[in-house]
Amino acid sequence: MKSYVRFRAALAILGLLWAGSAICQPVRGGFHGLFQLPATVAPLLPRAMPVRSCASLATTPPDGNITVREARTLRGEDGIGEWCRVTIEVTVPSARNVVTVWLMLPVQHWNGRFLGLGGGAWLPGFTDALTTGASLGFATAVTNAGRPYGLGIKPGDLNRLVSKNEFLVDANGRLDWTALENFAYRGIHEMTVAGKAVAAKFYGAEPRYSYFSGCSTGGRQGQSEVQRYPADYDGVLSGAPAINWAHFAAAEFWVRAVLDEHAVAQCKFEAAQQAALAACDGDDGTVDGLVATVGTCRFDPKQLVGKQTECGTIDVQDAEAIRRIWDGPRRRDGSRLWNGIDPTVLIHVPAAPAQWAAPFFAGKVPGADSYSVTAFESFFDSFVQRYGAVMDTSNPDLSAFAAHGGKILLWHGVADDIIPAAGTVHYVDSIRRQLGDRKTAQLLRFYLAPGVGHCSGGAGPQPVAMLTPLMEWVEHGRPPAALPGENWDKDGVTTRTRPLCPYPEDTRYKGQGALDDAASFLCQK
Repeated sequence: MKSYVRFRAALAILGLLWAGSAICQPVRGGFHGLFQLPATVAPLLPRAMPVRSCASLATTPPDGNITVREARTLRGEDGIGEWCRVTIEVTVPSARNVVTVWLMLPVQHWNGRFLGLGGGAWLPGFTDALTTGASLGFATAVTNAGRPYGLGIKPGDLNRLVSKNEFLVDANGRLDWTALENFAYRGIHEMTVAGKAVAAKFYGAEPRYSYFSGCSTGGRQGQSEVQRYPADYDGVLSGAPAINWAHFAAAEFWVRAVLDEHAVAQCKFEAAQQAALAACDGDDGTVDGLVATVGTCRFDPKQLVGKQTECGTIDVQDAEAIRRIWDGPRRRDGSRLWNGIDPTVLIHVPAAPAQWAAPFFAGKVPGADSYSVTAFESFFDSFVQRYGAVMDTSNPDLSAFAAHGGKILLWHGVADDIIPAAGTVHYVDSIRRQLGDRKTAQLLRFYLAPGVGHCSGGAGPQPVAMLTPLMEWVEHGRPPAALPGENWDKDGVTTRTRPLCPYPEDTRYKGQGALDDAASFLCQK
């Protein structure tokens, strides 16, 4: 579902890739930063060379449902040898939805690994990201998961695609379930199978290790892989994952439902967020504008009644509306339907539903009465029941991936205002209950990034090159502990370092030392 919130997710990702963050924290790295890739990667197979020409891949007969449509040799960027760019088509249950896969194969500098890259918002994969992975020596794959777009798509066209879901509509104006399944999980799996198969033909050897990296939609794609296809990857890195898609997509309407009863101006939400941040800032031992945890701030918005803002005085009704949004949707018996929005995260007043909602509501735009506060329980349950099995990737039973020897790194910004971090905390807690702490620790590490927004940005120290510790864990059996977080100035110079702690530990100030030095902080439960 594309809501106003999902539209902001699209803009956030596009801002990262082309314009840098619109927030105060500079973002560096483009796709490199989005996918948390290292600066360099040591080769596993020194002097690995292809056993056949790039062009010959296009003359091979179809292999099952895999057909190579084009294979072209390109000059690598920055003088990094040559690359073989392959376009693959994979037939799926519906002829209308052919999955296209693009594969970039380093000719002279293959590092022996396969890298699958995810998408963002309604875009299954970023075609321009191919060169980012190939420049590090990975055999790199992306896919359109059946959505009709190709190589060389312009940023303006990409902007339109990333925030639109019309490709999910069939000829009758209804939801095309095959297209949705391709987007949700089948496309990434087919990309992985086809990409590794063609890479093995080119190099005469299968990739030694396979990795996947993605954020937001890409993070959800990664968790879909470990749950549905546990043998596809050895290591998966998922940032800000949209794992509980049906749940949080339905819960997004809660904000609209509350505000339909009593409208609250945007600047009042900003005042509430700043007040909550000030009240809870020192909980981690230092006042630095950052809150280290999720769900621990207990600020009561009633304290804001009478506060003057640029858009008027906050009254009792304003405070109650803010409280209900922070609290989240509940059933009529008082039990919780889903997480609310953390008080320290900025709420954005959403627009009313428009035509974007039609594919998910039988071709109609839902009326306000269908998701009102009084009707919300039924609305929520119906939406989750209809789409959860396809779109949600929150199954805590990861025993098959663990048996495969796979490793997972998850991370989520505490200040994420697009996909609340509480959903990922809930997911990890569910895995710990399902597998136990010991087995979970052998499989997964989860990092909350204080002050970091959706996939990047915000005031907090940004995660750095998280694929590196994942590779160390997979290939050398060295599980990561605290990971580095950094802030940078406009010139890219590091201005602050801070450890990112493995959950359930969080960052605590030691009580002495510079606040911009990671050595002044420790991780503790």
